[in-house]
Amino acid sequence: MRHRNQGRKLGVKSSHRNAMLRQLVEALFLHGRIRTTVTRAKEARPIAERIITWAKKGTLHHRRLAFAVIYRRDIVNRVFDHMAAWYQNRQGGYTRIIKIGQRPGDGAPVAFLELLDWVPGTEKLVGQNVKQEKPVEGEEGLEGKDKDKAKKEKQAKDAAKKTKAAKPEVKKSKVAKDPAKEKKKADRQAAEEKRKQERATLREKAKKDLTAKKEEGKKAADKKTETKKSEPKKSAVKKAKPAKGNDKK
Repeated sequence: MRHRNQGRKLGVKSSHRNAMLRQLVEALFLHGRIRTTVTRAKEARPIAERIITWAKKGTLHHRRLAFAVIYRRDIVNRVFDHMAAWYQNRQGGYTRIIKIGQRPGDGAPVAFLELLDWVPGTEKLVGQNVKQEKPVEGEEGLEGKDKDKAKKEKQAKDAAKKTKAAKPEVKKSKVAKDPAKEKKKADRQAAEEKRKQERATLREKAKKDLTAKKEEGKKAADKKTETKKSEPKKSAVKKAKPAKGNDKK
């Protein structure tokens, strides 16, 4: 029996469950609202509210307790430095669960877990680190860079392009061929062709010799068969066996 064992197992091991709830709470403080199942939202809700209560106290001890639950320093600092001021006049109940129906795959009930002061439509909250877009580099968008230097570089590039366009295209002159090299090349080609012809003639000769040998073998075999047929059959003469007798000399 589970006497005094509070909380839901959620069908996973304890290490998996703790990591899952930690990530749910981190996502809640990061985005202001998360979409999950009702059972998981009910388990993550008290953890998030406990951290907000510690943030309202704001001591070093309570900050260390929050670091034991949430491992991300930026999220813990944002909760203690910015979000604690939102709930100074509220005694608990910092989050709410809004049921939105069932999941299409397995029919599990789904809900939104959100902070009370979260404004719908805003994904980023106060104190969250937001990436700043870099200004477009140009004559107007340059801030802190030397504009004269940029202009000079641009002028130098334009001048280089103009000089390149003004230069006439020089056709590459054909290099005169060396007659000695050409002769060697021609001799090599002629020798190769000669070798090819010799190989072809040797192949043909070998084929002819093979066919001639085969024909000779056939003729010899035919001759043997003819001689065997023409020879008369030897008459089988039975020799009389001597009679066995009991006469003794």
